[in-house]
Formats: sequence, C-alpha cells, structure tokens
Amino acid sequence: MRDVKIQDRQHDRDSYVVAIGASAGGLTAIRELIAELPKGFAAPIVIGVHSEPSSQLTEILSAQSSLKIKKVADGDLLEPGWIYVVPGAQHALFRNGRIQLSEVVRESGFRPSIDAMFMTLAAEYAEQGIAVVLSGMLKDGMRGAQVIHDMGGQTIVQDPADATHAGMPNSVIRHDHPEAVRSAAQLGIWLRDLVGTT
Repeated sequence: MRDVKIQDRQHDRDSYVVAIGASAGGLTAIRELIAELPKGFAAPIVIGVHSEPSSQLTEILSAQSSLKIKKVADGDLLEPGWIYVVPGAQHALFRNGRIQLSEVVRESGFRPSIDAMFMTLAAEYAEQGIAVVLSGMLKDGMRGAQVIHDMGGQTIVQDPADATHAGMPNSVIRHDHPEAVRSAAQLGIWLRDLVGTT
C-alpha cells in the first residue's frame, strides 16, 4: 500500500506548485507579483496571508489578475493556472495534490501559518515546490523555507528594500538559501520564466 501512495505522490510532483506567504504590507506585493503572471501559468499558486476571518483578499485579487482565482475550500484539487487564496485565520496544508484546511497548527501563533504551509509543500512536492516570501513582520516562513531548501525545492524572497515590512524577508535571507531576492514584480517575472505556460 505504501508503494502505491509513493507512486501517486511522485505523479503529483510532475509540475511546479507555488506557495506565497505574506503578512503586513503583503497585499501590494502580491498585486505586483501576480500582475506579471500570464494567463495559462503552468502551476497552481496558493496564497496565505496573516489575516482575520473577514478577509476580502480573494475579491480584491480577482479584479486584478488574468489568472483564475478562488478562495480555498477544504479538499480543493490543485490545478495549473489557478490562484487559491487561503481563507482568513485558517491554516492550509498540502495533502495528496489537494489543499486541506485546518483550525489548529501546533506551535504557531500565526493564522494561517506560513511555516506549516511551506513544510507540507516540501513534504508533498520536494524539488517541485517553490516558496515565495513577501512583506511581513517577524519570521513566519523561515523554518518552512529551510525545509523547502532541504527537500530540494526553491525559495524566492522579496527584496527587503522593496517590502513595506522587511521582517519576514530578512529572516529567510539570514537563515535560508534563497534562489532569488528581488522586488515583488521581478519575482513574478522570475516565476513566469521558470514555470512557463500551458
């Protein structure tokens, strides 16, 4: 049974999966990044931003991107060309090609936990996982970025000078091995060039 599960997960890793984590000041950075992504972007994107249950991030982004955007529902199957926005104050975990929502993640005071999102991305997609760290205070995402690196994936980080709040980007730059440190818009171009279109 375990062999079948491994084969299924290997099939799921045939293409890239992108997870974006942000906090304070992240909305502007997200807008600038996704503005550079073309229709038919060949990877699913999951966006987690520290937020309250009343977050309107999905509605805000839907008016500004050529990509299809939806708020994550528990168990959503990931498809290329879609942006999945984690609901406010819920955690998002990658499981067998889908997104699982959770109310509880141990040892995390952040909602959603960017660390948990990145760690499960690494566990599911290994070298095909791409973590993106944008503006935010403190250091959520740092440990998850380290796991992404250890599993062969890539982390890219907003240039602290370009971020409204440099805490999250700086924590990853100091403790990880980011593949690129650029402005939010330039990170969008980096992703577009790497991933391509369907």
